[in-house]
Amino acid sequence: MKQFTIISILIFLVSCSSTFKIVEQPTEYSTVIEKGRITGVIFKENGACFLCLQDKERFTPTIDDIQKTERILEQNLKEANKSRTNQVDNCPVIHKKLKSYRRQYFGYIDSSGKKIIYVTFNWDRYSIFDRLRGYYKDESENWKKEKEMVLDGCSYHWEIKINLDTEEVFELGVNGVALNERKNKKLMPTMYKFNCG
Repeated sequence: MKQFTIISILIFLVSCSSTFKIVEQPTEYSTVIEKGRITGVIFKENGACFLCLQDKERFTPTIDDIQKTERILEQNLKEANKSRTNQVDNCPVIHKKLKSYRRQYFGYIDSSGKKIIYVTFNWDRYSIFDRLRGYYKDESENWKKEKEMVLDGCSYHWEIKINLDTEEVFELGVNGVALNERKNKKLMPTMYKFNCG
């Protein structure tokens, strides 16, 4: 029995990737990466970031940049999220469910020359209960090609910036919760797709 347990642990450890791997390149300006349960897309410096990073000097994040981004996020998100904005009722607490989101990574240089990664997070683990509440997963491949723009949807959709040089997180923004005033029920999030590529 002891030998079986050791072999099982070794198989588990080998199967768990410790670094991101490139799995797809859907466009010349986007690269899909995966590590374990986490899937993301890196946008190159010339990839469109609709309504964001205007007038910023952009750079293409590397796999090492993303590894560092994720490490900084794991270490700092709980503190940055202490107010738990828009994470009430049935909406997830983002720092507890961090691995349940797909990511979009955009790199830029701030005014003091520091490397910043801007990341959008969109829920990727919808249950039957989520669907019954009106939340759904966009099954299209557009998220791999362009920035997702979702209005409302509470903490199923959020964004943050990570300073790679100072290892700080800032500008955490969690989507709001739309209410139907007459029935006081949550409405489905409105997802807008913009083809800017």
